[in-house]
Amino acid sequence: MAHSEQDNRRDFLKKMAAATGGVVLAPMVVACAGGSQGGKAAGGTTPAGQKPKDASKAPRADGLGYTGPVKTSVTVPTERPADWNAVDFNKRRGNAGAIPKSYLGAINGPDGDKKHLGKHLPYIPALEGATVPAGHMAIMWGDPSKGYAQHPNAVKDPSRKYVGHWYNWIRVRKAVAGEAEEAQSTFADWPGTGEEAKKYIAKGGGDIKANSGKSTVYLVALPRDVKKGDTVRVWAHCLTHGEFVDFITI
Repeated sequence: MAHSEQDNRRDFLKKMAAATGGVVLAPMVVACAGGSQGGKAAGGTTPAGQKPKDASKAPRADGLGYTGPVKTSVTVPTERPADWNAVDFNKRRGNAGAIPKSYLGAINGPDGDKKHLGKHLPYIPALEGATVPAGHMAIMWGDPSKGYAQHPNAVKDPSRKYVGHWYNWIRVRKAVAGEAEEAQSTFADWPGTGEEAKKYIAKGGGDIKANSGKSTVYLVALPRDVKKGDTVRVWAHCLTHGEFVDFITI
């Protein structure tokens, strides 16, 4: 806006305030951050007139203000490729911006595949004596049968501005090339209280916080078009370490 226009606007507001004996609030434009890449388009689309999100500027390391997938140069497939390698894919996408820079040294290190990257990949655990709600599936992270470290979970710690360590959103989509419904489950806290606590169970029972929360099972909503035996894409966000994608069969 030119200076003359600003001066005219300022004079107008002053006159309005004087005439009414009150205070006139100028309108404020609020930019909304966020958005998603899920649903119909694997890599997401950018509305006309808007710039795509810059993955390098998205707040990921501490999870503050994070609302959805970041846009990177690595496209997330909708169906499982024949040559799918979850570790290699997530390492490429992580280095492209899906994983915070502070964690790249760990995933790219000599033990990165097993201790760090594999730790964040989903699997369906064998549960005995536990009930999974209809329309949901049970998910854990870091399959020990593959030699992966198990994923811990941790509570928030306001004293050191730590937002916690758990998956705050998990998106599940039937792994097909065409259109498919995508279900998103959100987790506002861990281990949570009230309704939030019902989104988890502890494998084998007992205290869910024991052993650094490694027995935590997430109860994740399934899309309505998914049935037993289907392969689904799981796209999830760890508050501390970023986004991870894999395909699992129900």
